Amino acid sequence: MTHADSLPVYAISHAGPNQAVDETVTSDFFAKLGQKWLSLEPAPKAILVISGHWEGAEGVIRVRTSEQNQLYYDFYNFPDHMYKLQYPSKGSPQLAARVLELLGQANIPAESETKRGIDHGVWVPLLRILPKPEIPIVQMSLADLRGKSAEYAFEYHIRVGQALKQLRQENVLIVASGTAVHNLRELRTYMGTGRVAPFVKPFDDLLDHVVSIETSEEDRHKAAVHDIANSPHLNAAHPSLDHLLPFFVAFGAAGADKSKKLHSNHIVTLSESAWSFGEK
Repeated sequence: MTHADSLPVYAISHAGPNQAVDETVTSDFFAKLGQKWLSLEPAPKAILVISGHWEGAEGVIRVRTSEQNQLYYDFYNFPDHMYKLQYPSKGSPQLAARVLELLGQANIPAESETKRGIDHGVWVPLLRILPKPEIPIVQMSLADLRGKSAEYAFEYHIRVGQALKQLRQENVLIVASGTAVHNLRELRTYMGTGRVAPFVKPFDDLLDHVVSIETSEEDRHKAAVHDIANSPHLNAAHPSLDHLLPFFVAFGAAGADKSKKLHSNHIVTLSESAWSFGEK
């Protein structure tokens, strides 16, 4: 397969667990995205998802290697019916082994995981994107780098994405599932005011800027790390980095491929933006 035949990379905002059942502009976007994925050529043989809701040990990536995907209901105080939702997808031990191999070749510590189910950062958006789970799904964690600088965490996860870039030529769809702006701490402050928090749009605009830089892969990554780490809105947009780091995995896997803004929706203290890289 040539580079021209590589599958795109997607960076989506999975939003809250309620996206599994609510009818919203983002659920509408997910439905259209699913139609796009089913029309991709070559057709994806598996989907690798990096969720903002799973971190391995310090500096370690964990990869689900199970044949079947159990659901992990990693949310609290939702109606009972939310904990009865099902998404009976298959895993892919073959893809998981390949991910572990590629990470090992890049000297990135990685381990197999069989007990933890796929979390709502995976199954909630995919339930709306691909209601019939016919494509095998493998979830991969972030690395826990909470004691490190933002720059270090960003660069590390770009390296993870770069290590996995080859999968795009092996009919694997790489999906980063975070949230473009994710501040739940201030949600109540703005809830009911009819206003979007002042940090949401500027940070979302910054993400638009860094993914649209057209230069060498190395310079693009350096600019993304520098500009986002030094943004005056970073701490407000992401009090913790877990929902931002999947986007850096996508940056790494995208290389120098052009980005496309697919969706934008600002809600209170959140941005549900989404991008693709390398779409034809």
